[in-house]
Amino acid sequence: MTEKSSAWREEYHFANCVIRSDTRELLRDGVAQKIERRSFDLILYLLKLEGRVASKDELLEHVWGNHFVSESVIAQSIIKVRKALGISGKEPGPIKTIHRVGYRFASEVRKAIHPLASASSSTEVSPRPPGATRILWLPTDCSLPREDLSWVRYGLMSVASHVLHGHGVPTVPASEAIRVHESMENDGILWGEDHRPVIREVGIPVVRSRLTAHADQFRLEWWMQIDGVGHGNQIEGLAPAELALRAAREVALITRMRSGLQPIPGQEDRFWADACQLVSLAVSLDQADKALPLMAVCVDLPGCPLPIWAEYLLVMAQSADATTPACARRMAQLAIQAGDGAHEGWARLCEALYSLYQHHTEQAVEQALGGVALVRRAAAHARHARALLLASQVLATAGKANEANALWCEAASLVSQSPSPDLVCRMHLLRCELDHLALGQMASGETHPGVDPVACARWLGQAPTTAWLQVLNGLQACARGEWEMCRRQLEVGLKAGERGGSALARLFAHLQLGSLHARSDDQAGLNASVSAVEHLALRQIPMGSAVCLWLQARRCYLAGDPVKALALAESAMEDMADFGVWCSEDHWLFVAQLALVAGNRRSARTLLERLQTRHASRPLQPRQATALAVEGMVEYAEGNASKALLLFEQACRLARGTLMSNILLFGHTWLALIDGRNPTPAQLAPAGQWVDATREGRHLRAMLLNKPYWAIAQRQHPVLLGTAARLMTHHVADVGDQGQSSYAHYLPLPV
Repeated sequence: MTEKSSAWREEYHFANCVIRSDTRELLRDGVAQKIERRSFDLILYLLKLEGRVASKDELLEHVWGNHFVSESVIAQSIIKVRKALGISGKEPGPIKTIHRVGYRFASEVRKAIHPLASASSSTEVSPRPPGATRILWLPTDCSLPREDLSWVRYGLMSVASHVLHGHGVPTVPASEAIRVHESMENDGILWGEDHRPVIREVGIPVVRSRLTAHADQFRLEWWMQIDGVGHGNQIEGLAPAELALRAAREVALITRMRSGLQPIPGQEDRFWADACQLVSLAVSLDQADKALPLMAVCVDLPGCPLPIWAEYLLVMAQSADATTPACARRMAQLAIQAGDGAHEGWARLCEALYSLYQHHTEQAVEQALGGVALVRRAAAHARHARALLLASQVLATAGKANEANALWCEAASLVSQSPSPDLVCRMHLLRCELDHLALGQMASGETHPGVDPVACARWLGQAPTTAWLQVLNGLQACARGEWEMCRRQLEVGLKAGERGGSALARLFAHLQLGSLHARSDDQAGLNASVSAVEHLALRQIPMGSAVCLWLQARRCYLAGDPVKALALAESAMEDMADFGVWCSEDHWLFVAQLALVAGNRRSARTLLERLQTRHASRPLQPRQATALAVEGMVEYAEGNASKALLLFEQACRLARGTLMSNILLFGHTWLALIDGRNPTPAQLAPAGQWVDATREGRHLRAMLLNKPYWAIAQRQHPVLLGTAARLMTHHVADVGDQGQSSYAHYLPLPV
């Protein structure tokens, strides 16, 4: 970690030690101590966080630069730092280890800032007082040719400063901020070659912003840099002042979390009030993960409020952390002691979510229903709507369609009474999931009256919920046959997941993008998706290993190795089967196709029996369609094309309006061709861009244009019709067990 040029020299005083950032000295009792470069970088980084917990991944990134080193180097450097500070034995000293999270500097520190002699007078800013970090919010750049927006340049800065002060974050006076901004304009260093702002270091965090127009709304882009780490977002809305308010709240969260929050004897009430405010702020911005270090500190302290417990437990459950059940029991006990049935129910719901990730489906359903009952018995509660949405998600993933829909409608009614943007986004996200699973009775895209989920998602900007919404909207576009729109939505969703810090959303986006690349024979795109999910950070989260195996199976299939692809896909399905949006119905069709391409009809038959049992245990319309389609695929492979056609006709009716309907349309058209029913290319029109984007679509269209019905209609056995995707003269030939693998053995389904 290298020190960046700054207009200020920083000194950190604690106990009998002094750290000087400019000369990289560690003084103990006035005597310079010998310390290695990385160890000095480590203690300086922890000091700059001012009490905030730094995770091990964060330290490896910012101190070691992710140079392929193990976590053990952190512990070794901590030992060297303690030695330099004169700490011996088992005494931890000022650096505290936070179990399962990371490290923080726990000692009281006084920070002194002195101007450097070489600092430019044009960028001097008064040093911030000890304590809270000061923010330099520069005037907003706005090139829109509208006189009614002339106030934006300085007005948004005023709005942001007001919000920041309300959250306890001091700002540089407007006059001084304007002077710095003008000096940057005079120097011509406002924007870089990548169209992002150039942030001049002036010793304190600087916020740059730009207002532009996007469609019928305004777009505010802001950037900030703290300790060399960049932050930013891109948010949209109808009112520039509302956007500045939203941006300032996010800056306040980042700044306050960086500066740390520690209980002071005699001021416990103030600490808990501030902690609750910050956690609530993080949740409303859909960035609860940023408050995790603070929540981890809070739950270890006596008297931690239940709202903080609730958010901490949800983050643990969503990441499938092994401590979730113990934390849930502890929170439930605290809620019982407080007589708070709603939070007791919330604890059960979080435990249900964890059980779901452990594939204990029946247990998860029981816990979810119990949690909902407790929430309903409680009086009107701020957590009521979110609890219903969480329960609906668990039940939907477990296949309880009617119960999931009923809870969603109940939650939507509550949300519509006071529609906050974050709750509206969560509600619409679950609606998209239900529609994707074909569990919903509401048409795709329809929402509860009085809310605009798209506008709310834009207001959140680059956030986890936005990422999920974009990916699911992309899948809906794919179901409509809008292939290019699907690709754009998936890429936007992936970008939002990366900027929003949501590993789970990124993984889901890579899963869907990889499947899209595979269907369109894009080997390079698929390889990029596989490389991304093979990263350790993604493989360690829930569903990470399964998604990695699934995309590897896709790659093997494209490379012409169906046997290996089948083994990988079956292994992935052990974790993905019936797991909500992670395993849509077309996954089963792909595995069945692999088995038939590999010549393994026994595996296909086994899969069919599993699907039939699955539908019998939880009868759902899309599951029935899948079972019928796979049965038709097996019948065709065994030479019973007419029976396969009847099965596909039933499956197409049941799958209407879903992503699977496009896939089944190709199989149904092919079987009609085989049966001599003389279909035309117009029959493929509902599939939209699937025809041109997939190998199977191009091949089938070429077959329809050639119309070799006179030969096909007379064949009683599977026939080889050729595999080229262009107009040609077709030759009909019998294919035995040892013949060339072709569409004579399996249907041309773009799975």
